[in-house]
Amino acid sequence: MTLPDLLSSSLPFHGHLAWADFFWDHPIFVKDNFERYLRFIRLALALVGAMFLIYEARARKLLEPMRQRTVRRIGWVFTFIAFLAYFDFFNPHTRYSEYYHRHEFYHYYLGSKYSTEIGYIRLYECTLIAEWENAEGNDQARKDIRKRELRDLRVNLIKPVTDSYVFSNPGECKDRFTAARWANFKKDINWFYESAKGSYWEGMQQDHGYNPPPVWTMTGKFFASFAPAGDSFFKILASIDVLLQAGCVLLLYWAFGWRVMMAATIFWGVNGAANFYWTGGAFLRQDWNFLFVAALCLARKRYFALSGAALTWSSLLRIFPMLAFIGWFIIIGIDIFRRIQQHLAGQAPTGRGLDRWLKPDHQRLIAGCIVAGGLLVPASLIVVGPDSYSEFAKHTLHTHNTTPLTNHMGLKSMVAHDWEGRMRFGRNDALDDPFQGWKQGRIDRNDNRALFRNGIILALFLWTAWALRRTKSLWIGMAMSVPLMMSMSELTCYYYGFFLASAALMRPRPTLGPPYLAMAAASFIVWFSYYWVDDKFVAMSYVFFLFCVMTLWAYSRPFSMERLKAWYHNQPEPKPARKPGSAPTEISLTP
Repeated sequence: MTLPDLLSSSLPFHGHLAWADFFWDHPIFVKDNFERYLRFIRLALALVGAMFLIYEARARKLLEPMRQRTVRRIGWVFTFIAFLAYFDFFNPHTRYSEYYHRHEFYHYYLGSKYSTEIGYIRLYECTLIAEWENAEGNDQARKDIRKRELRDLRVNLIKPVTDSYVFSNPGECKDRFTAARWANFKKDINWFYESAKGSYWEGMQQDHGYNPPPVWTMTGKFFASFAPAGDSFFKILASIDVLLQAGCVLLLYWAFGWRVMMAATIFWGVNGAANFYWTGGAFLRQDWNFLFVAALCLARKRYFALSGAALTWSSLLRIFPMLAFIGWFIIIGIDIFRRIQQHLAGQAPTGRGLDRWLKPDHQRLIAGCIVAGGLLVPASLIVVGPDSYSEFAKHTLHTHNTTPLTNHMGLKSMVAHDWEGRMRFGRNDALDDPFQGWKQGRIDRNDNRALFRNGIILALFLWTAWALRRTKSLWIGMAMSVPLMMSMSELTCYYYGFFLASAALMRPRPTLGPPYLAMAAASFIVWFSYYWVDDKFVAMSYVFFLFCVMTLWAYSRPFSMERLKAWYHNQPEPKPARKPGSAPTEISLTP
């Protein structure tokens, strides 16, 4: 038995044992039946979890708290069920065949393993050239290939295969391979073809290609190179994300306690944006999220160098996590501003050298960022190639990220969406790419409404700065960056796992817990409430944006000139007179 066969036989979700087949063959686990139960379970998790948080907080406020051992155990039960709910309880009838996601592996396994040869724009053409050679002697298969369509990743439009260089100049692809590498590539392509042939296979070449940054490619190439494409090997690679997601749960418990862990895991198992459909059973799709959560948790535990390194690594894996630095920049910038004020007032800041201008905690954070970037970027250049960053910028940041997608979410999608420009009316099946007109309409509306959108972003930035003006905790700054992350980026829906960071705000503002779970439930309801995809994800964007506004409202003090002047002069916050008989509204949490 090979190593992949041996390891895959021990995976809990492989479903090949006789007893497992007998168990899952019960009518209750049939896809249509089980999915109805899952909808109820997910909604119940969010709503009952919110009620539990309200009840437990109310009991403590009335000085009749529940036993800590009891509530902690209940929290762990919710966490365990929610974690399994994300994976559909590993029911083999509701997930992808053999658990792993072939569509995802086609792009990420092949894209990283053969990154040197195919880069960011040649995956689909090289696939069809290899498939053509593999079909030698099969006239019908070759006739079908000639009728295919593929996406031209240079312009992100679907075109007939005859308009590409697949037949006219196959050397554009093959000449980049050695003979041995081309033979291996053809074998891998044949495995994917045989395991997914038909419309599913043909649709793979009409997606949006391979787009990760070079640092991810470096990691993916390392794992992908261990074995050729195969069932057992892909089960092993897919299991990495399960471990990373479990790691997120444990990190949140370690840093914030059971309440935050429970709420975050329920969000993960229930929300409609980042659900299993998109990246479940995939290859290293949760590495950025694990490092993102790790950065938050490490900052909470005051491991600032490691926190900075983790967020830098996460940013180099997916770029957009770098927006979480904004909260850190605000907190560090305000601290520097205070020291400059002292200097101008003739009061020399304490400390010597760099300590006079930067707190030791902030120095460690920045050092961690610099070291991580200084190691990862050169290493990726060596492994992936010296042109990898320029190619990534040209394809992913310029071509791919400026092409509207139907499952995009964020402020940009919200502002550009209107009734006449909906996918329902913009789709034109007479074109090779039916959504070409819809995409151009989105681009035009985004350009026309850029001033309005940027005004909202500026208002949110000022609101965030106001909320953080007296905050010293760097982890809060990172969690409070979530509204800006949503507003300043336009991401495909499955990246909305970054809202896990919002659960941490239950520590300073416990009342955010129930709305947080309500947001997850609402997004799940939206997932089943719209037929047209663009309508669905714009509506979901409004759900998340509403929670972002609620977060800022809950954390910040109301604006007033008196408060602004007091902050500027470094004086205590002016407090309004408390009404007779009133009590503080905030409830302290214990781990």
